[in-house]
Parts: sequence; C-alpha cells; structure tokens
Amino acid sequence: MKEQKPLVSAAELEALIQNWGSSPDKSIDKFYIVRLAFNVSVMLCGAFWLLMDPLGIAQTLSSDPENIERVVSYLYFRGWFILGILILGFYSYFKNWYPAIVFCCCLLLGAMNLVSDLFTLYPERLTKPTPFFTLLLLVRLSLLWVMYMSIKNVSRMPHAKDRINVFLPFKRTAGHVE
Repeated sequence: MKEQKPLVSAAELEALIQNWGSSPDKSIDKFYIVRLAFNVSVMLCGAFWLLMDPLGIAQTLSSDPENIERVVSYLYFRGWFILGILILGFYSYFKNWYPAIVFCCCLLLGAMNLVSDLFTLYPERLTKPTPFFTLLLLVRLSLLWVMYMSIKNVSRMPHAKDRINVFLPFKRTAGHVE
C-alpha cells in the first residue's frame, strides 16, 4: 500500500487561513492584544475558579448527589484543560507558531465544549435560569466571538515586539507582522 502524502502542508494551511477575512496589506489590528487579553483574563479566572471550587460550582449546577460527584471531577479536569489550551495559545501567539490553525482549533474546542455543557451540565439550570447563569452564557458566547475575530484578523497581528503592548491602540505608528 502506497503512503499518501497530505494535499496541503501545515505551512500552506496556515498561509491560507491567515489571510481569511482580511487583506494582509492593511494596517495592523491595534485592538488585537486587547481582545486576546480579555479572552485570557476571563479564561484564567474561569480555570482557577474551576480548580479551586469545583464542588461549589457542581452544587449550583445539580441537586442530585450522585451527579454532583461526577460533575466535580469533570469540572476539575476542565480547569486543567483550559490552562493547557491557554499555554498552547500563548506559545502559538508569541512564537508565531501557526496561530491561525491553533486559534481555529481553540474556537472549535470552545464551541464544542459549550454545546456539550448545554446537554450535560446545564439542563437543570436551563429550566430555572438565574441572571448570573444568563451572564455566564453571554460571557461564553462573547469569548467565542472574540476568538473568531482573532482568527479573522490573524494576518493583521501586531509585530512581535508589540504583542504584549496593551497600549498599542494609543500608539501612532505600529509595524505590520512580517
């Protein structure tokens, strides 16, 4: 049996995705870092909350004692999973290691997790939603939207030296990514 060669290499796929939705000759996206900082801060807070208080969260999601035990383990795993995704995203962003592909995978994972949570974690909460629960769902949707915007504008990412500059929107001149 002959070994099949992939039709598109990872570098070619990155180049195709990178120019998705925007032209690379446009100026850099000055709010790119602000959107990513929002995503990272919310995800870090959520991950630490999941790691430090999975029992409290599980008790708000379910009233069944057997289900609470299962949900606690799931939430604890989810906290570590989110931290792992953040580390991979940081590496991709700062080392320019296929950021479009990595961010696309993060968006897909986030969307699948939300849909999964709607059917496994949230059914009891969806019957009697609270304002906090509604806010939680809105925050999760906004995180997905921000990640989509990051993918769309990956060709307009700031220069490597400006990737942690939260004051980039106030900078008069900024370089374009190489």
